[in-house]
Amino acid sequence: MHIDYEISERDYLDGQRLAIKHSSVRMVRWTRFVLPSFGAFLLAFLIHGLWTQGFSVRVLPGLAFSLFFLFVPLLSKRKQKTLYAKSNALHGRLTLDVDDSGIQFGGPITSAKVAWAYFGKFFEDNRAFILYQKNQTTFHMVPKRALAVDQTGR
Repeated sequence: MHIDYEISERDYLDGQRLAIKHSSVRMVRWTRFVLPSFGAFLLAFLIHGLWTQGFSVRVLPGLAFSLFFLFVPLLSKRKQKTLYAKSNALHGRLTLDVDDSGIQFGGPITSAKVAWAYFGKFFEDNRAFILYQKNQTTFHMVPKRALAVDQTGR
């Protein structure tokens, strides 16, 4: 099977979101919910302290930490957009060839053939497929919009 596709910024962000959601690294998953929740709790605690005791300069470091934790998801998304913009390998026409021996990915500056044995797992949602290599740090993303209905298995 041969597929020609392009990865848009939205596709890249969707693939990153899916990878974070299924990441085995706990800290990566925490950046979405736990750290912002902790930041909101800390901010509420500081506001309560300011309300009852008045302003103190000693509150500023806590305020900075709480705001940082609250904005971690936004900072992460901004970083992902920057990475996409700087990555030449993600821009332009990409190709995907699938056969019994593995998958060959190709693009304007890179090409790689990966045997099926090197893939450990895959995940999908309604927007993308991600295929993890066994080291679980490298994954390949294919947007579902680039596939025909019979190619998605639905």
